[in-house]
Amino acid sequence: MKIFVLNGSPRPGGNTAAMAAAFAKGARENGHQVDVVDVCRKKIAGCLACEYCHQKDSGHERKCVQQDDMQEVYPLLDETEMIVLASPVYYHSFSGQLQCAINRIYALDKPKHLKKAALILSSGSDHVYGGAIYEYQNSFLNYLHLEDMGIFTAYGDQNQSPEKLEELYRFGKSLAAEPQPPVSMTLQEFLAAYEGGEPVRADSEAMRYSGWVSQQAMKLTARLNGSYHTPEEIREIFSELTGRQVDETFGLFPPFYTDCGKNIRVGKNVFINSGCRFQDQGGISIGDGTLIGHNAVLATLNHGIAPEERHDLFPAPIHIGKNVWIGANTTVLPGVTIGDNAVIAAGAVVTKDVPAGTVAAGVPARVIREIPV
Repeated sequence: MKIFVLNGSPRPGGNTAAMAAAFAKGARENGHQVDVVDVCRKKIAGCLACEYCHQKDSGHERKCVQQDDMQEVYPLLDETEMIVLASPVYYHSFSGQLQCAINRIYALDKPKHLKKAALILSSGSDHVYGGAIYEYQNSFLNYLHLEDMGIFTAYGDQNQSPEKLEELYRFGKSLAAEPQPPVSMTLQEFLAAYEGGEPVRADSEAMRYSGWVSQQAMKLTARLNGSYHTPEEIREIFSELTGRQVDETFGLFPPFYTDCGKNIRVGKNVFINSGCRFQDQGGISIGDGTLIGHNAVLATLNHGIAPEERHDLFPAPIHIGKNVWIGANTTVLPGVTIGDNAVIAAGAVVTKDVPAGTVAAGVPARVIREIPV
């Protein structure tokens, strides 16, 4: 797991820095990548509230107009999965330098992979934490939809005490290591193996990697389907599932199922209704404005017909054009392309390409009429 620590103390080697270092040591020993940025050694101005970063279709979305040291921080934020805010308590809240850095995260709206957070506070009294803790719990966590991993405080003689540093070290050491693929293969190499037009053999590294990807997908779909989520939260989970940020116009009604997720590409104004199942290892692309009805199945994998190839996979991509309407309980088989503005009737099994501007129905599906334009 990639962990990012924002240290808001101006004192090198001070109490806050010592606690952050103890945490980082434990986390690194458990295999995590930890980056620590001392914001007080950076030139980071406060947010101007100019909305430059949120001007739609401007070409500079998620970019801050201010060219200062925060530009070095943004790439780290977008890669991190857990953020740790570490600060001395000044006048009941974070240090001013850390507050500036926190406010400037707004330019990203939400860092792409960020899921968890923790808080480390140091002070001379145990009666001054309230403001910082309130802001962390009620603003920072809620706005970014983060899982709280813990709040750690020290005051007076606790600062830099062996007991407190051991507590922070053990916290870092306790963070579960992220599961690793069973083979030496990257995600890009895995996708290339399934998109190369060749069979994926049962004993291949790509097949073993596929099993690992499936486990990660099942965790995310279980989270997606297990409780209520706002439309914004659904887009966040779906983006994590696919590894690509979906447009704010994307909509989905859970439950949704996939045993991969990493080879799905969706355009703008796409809506996927409940109960759909995507088998996307071979690649699924969905054009702008497409609607997909309840319980649709998009399958990009075949098994071999010959008995000796029965456990091998034969991937082929599915391409769905713009403004397509796919009816409920439809099945689309590997290698099919559906043209722009086509309609697939409910219950159809699509085994071959459907031309643009036509209606296809039946098992197997066939074109029954053209759509006037």
